[in-house]
Amino acid sequence: MRKILDVISSDNGMKVVNVLFFLAAVFSRSWLAFAACGAWILWLAFCIRRTESRTVRTVYAVLIGIAAIAIGLNLYFLLRS
Repeated sequence: MRKILDVISSDNGMKVVNVLFFLAAVFSRSWLAFAACGAWILWLAFCIRRTESRTVRTVYAVLIGIAAIAIGLNLYFLLRS
């Protein structure tokens, strides 16, 4: 379990999450966007639990809000069309 946590919090884990978020931006209004934003939210929540800096926690919380808004907008436009 410790090894998995180290991989997730490493630079490679950050790259995977960033690629997922980029794919969500490119393939908006699809199931991939929901999955990528969901994974990003989970990763940010994991990072909030691991960091001790209040500033970093605040930034991660704002990013979670942005991802939640992106999910909401994608859902709205998906259901509207």
